[in-house]
Amino acid sequence: MHEMALTRNVVDIVVSEAEAAGATEVRTVYLTIGYVRDIVEDLFERSFTYMARGTVAEHAELVITRVPLTVRCKKCDYVYHIDVHDSSTWGCPTCGAKDYELNTGMEFFINDLEIVGAAVPEVKSA
Repeated sequence: MHEMALTRNVVDIVVSEAEAAGATEVRTVYLTIGYVRDIVEDLFERSFTYMARGTVAEHAELVITRVPLTVRCKKCDYVYHIDVHDSSTWGCPTCGAKDYELNTGMEFFINDLEIVGAAVPEVKSA
């Protein structure tokens, strides 16, 4: 259940960044997660809700953008979608080569936070 470890890391980062910004509440957490990460979104969201209890992120909504698995052909440089369960997609649709490298699908990062109560720097007048 790797969702638990990933969720713990996300909660720790979100809380740390929000508190450093002087936030009193985190409203939204924007994440990008590649499909290769094999995250069960419902489980991830429930884990986040549980682990964020008692923090500034307790009521935060998770907005997850999923990134499909794509590969780049090493022969012609064409980028295309591949389905690991369908061998008919394993060859490059442009040149037919089956020599490729991962292009997208392993992403896992926090894009942005929507927070409330961030401290605004005081401007002193002369």
